[in-house]
Amino acid sequence: MTGERGAGSPRHEAESAKRRRERWAIGAVAFLVAGLTLLEAYLAAVGGSVAFSSNIVIFALINLNVILVVLLIFLVTRNVFKILLDRRRKILGAKIRSRLVLIFICFSLIPTILLFIAATNITTTSIKSWIGGRVGQALSGALEIARKQLETEAAAMSPLAEEAADRLASAPAAKDPADALRFDRSPTREDAVLLLVRRGAIAARDGTIPPAVENEILFRLKGIAGDGAGKGHSTLIGEEYAASWRPAGEGDRVVAVKPIPPAESARIRDIARAYDEYHQVRLLDDPIRASYVGILILITLLIVFAASWMGIYLARQITVPVQMLAEGTEKVAGGNLDVSLDYTSDDEFGTLVASFNRMTADLKAMKRNLEEANVSLSGTYEELRRRTQFIETILDNISTGVVVIDRHGRVSMINKVAGRLLGIPTDRALGELYRDVVREEHYEAIRGLYREAGETGGGQVERQVELVLGGKKVALRVSLTALRDDAGEYLGLVAAFDDLSQAMRLQRVLAWREVARRIAHDIRNPLTPIQLSAERMRRKYAAAHEGDPVFEECTQAILSEVTTLKLLVDEFTRFARMPAPVFSEGDLAGEARQLVETYRDAHPGIRWEFVAGEMPPVWFDPHQIRRAITNLLENATAALSAGGRVEVACSFERDSGLARVTVSDDGPGISAEDRDRIFEPYFSRREGGTGLGLAIVSAIASDHGGVVRMRDNRPRGAVFELEFPVRPQGKE
Repeated sequence: MTGERGAGSPRHEAESAKRRRERWAIGAVAFLVAGLTLLEAYLAAVGGSVAFSSNIVIFALINLNVILVVLLIFLVTRNVFKILLDRRRKILGAKIRSRLVLIFICFSLIPTILLFIAATNITTTSIKSWIGGRVGQALSGALEIARKQLETEAAAMSPLAEEAADRLASAPAAKDPADALRFDRSPTREDAVLLLVRRGAIAARDGTIPPAVENEILFRLKGIAGDGAGKGHSTLIGEEYAASWRPAGEGDRVVAVKPIPPAESARIRDIARAYDEYHQVRLLDDPIRASYVGILILITLLIVFAASWMGIYLARQITVPVQMLAEGTEKVAGGNLDVSLDYTSDDEFGTLVASFNRMTADLKAMKRNLEEANVSLSGTYEELRRRTQFIETILDNISTGVVVIDRHGRVSMINKVAGRLLGIPTDRALGELYRDVVREEHYEAIRGLYREAGETGGGQVERQVELVLGGKKVALRVSLTALRDDAGEYLGLVAAFDDLSQAMRLQRVLAWREVARRIAHDIRNPLTPIQLSAERMRRKYAAAHEGDPVFEECTQAILSEVTTLKLLVDEFTRFARMPAPVFSEGDLAGEARQLVETYRDAHPGIRWEFVAGEMPPVWFDPHQIRRAITNLLENATAALSAGGRVEVACSFERDSGLARVTVSDDGPGISAEDRDRIFEPYFSRREGGTGLGLAIVSAIASDHGGVVRMRDNRPRGAVFELEFPVRPQGKE
């Protein structure tokens, strides 16, 4: 596995070596315990001839086995506690490992305990039946029968011993005792052996017996006090002989011995040994049962801990790949796709790990492809963003208001001009239904166009509408175009708004210029003859009509009206023949300041204020701009006949590149019904006004590529703004 759990890492190698040592230790201890247990069972089964010594060996082996079992318990319990500690530390795989070990222990413990109980009962019952009274009675009976048979044989030797004793008593002293023992016997006594015992040793004999039998007879005769005759103790029996003895005078004893055949002797010896062992076993009844129970306990513990260790081993075999998969999955979830599990096996876990490695490799390849696609998409997105920004910049800088409405009637895009023309806050209009954004007084007009555009086959409608904005009517040319995809599916609507007020104003100005030119042309020609004729009449007929006030008043009126008409014609001429502006770079604020100072001196009853911000050099026609500002100041002066305040401000709007001259007064202001006409020629509410001043200002502003606007001053009065670019086209 990658990282510190990798196959080649020192930690992994140390842990693997430690596990190998533990497996070897547990296997060796389990093997020793099993071997010693089998040895104990074997000794318990075959230790008949060496019963006592074998029991001691069994006890020693049990103790050794107990020590080994304790060691095995320590090794297995250590692994169990390690699993519990890993579970408490919430190490991956510890839970499933502990569950598997618990399941193994339970499945092994329950049948093992049942088997232990059954085996203990069977063993205890068998031992009791083996050591029970019937076996003892049978052995005692067999031993009694053998003893009685030997007593019978010994009693049968009594006549022979008595006859030999009588012969020795009657024999002369000089005769050899051995000769006295040789006499004719009955055929049933020919195999008997006669011994003469004198002072504890064999003095004479007739026949031979094994030395061991001879020594045993001498030993037993020494223990018999007196001669023993007539007291029922003249017989001697052993495993290999049956004998009877009689005193032969002077402390001598004659013994008639019948050797027992070897086969019969072996049977008697076996019966005697079995009887002795039976009594020994009766004495060791409880220790033997304890030893068998101990062996069963050892076997049970061996099975339980072997099962536990096997559970731990199998759980580790199962949980190690699971733990590796869990850790690898966690790393993959954390974004590390360089994970590759180092686990090889031909089982299902090996297949699962191989699949995991393929999955991580595929994810890594997919991530690389996604990153490449993301880079490509980022470039495309950046290109689209630039294009969108470019389009938005265009839309924000064009004079046409544009609103895009999606198929659900929600505003998806709106530029600043459209917001200004329709009085809609653009920052809050996006995503909203157009009927919730558009003003209530405009809704019906726009809704009608919206329906017409949707119902029109061509999907395009262009109309001129008049909307009331800011208290005045504004003429707008509205163009609605339905958007459809290649399949003809309706996508939305694009609405374009053009403010026709300025264009209409310019058209009216041009029209009035033509009218003024014709009026000036048609009126100027007859004025001079009229004036000359009036003057001639005064010169020729003045004397004749001296004292006639009517003649004087009429001729004077004719001359005065001619003069007025000439002035009017001159104004019309100047208005009709506005010269093309001659641009030069200059100080706009300086020009305005000079005019303000001039009017301050001429009209001391008015409070004149001049404010100028930081302004760059401005390209303008000084003559025309001075004339336009003069007209504005003249109107302000006329409005403040009773005194007041006039403020002239020059400013520069860096974002739009516009220079602005603002003339505000606190006079009576402009009525709402006159606002649409104040820039029209020959419209004036002022007595004696020609109505051409603001028209000339509008024409000058238009010739400079700008506009002139009027708005209310707060709290009272009017504000006129003359706005035009600081650099006209071609002057960059």
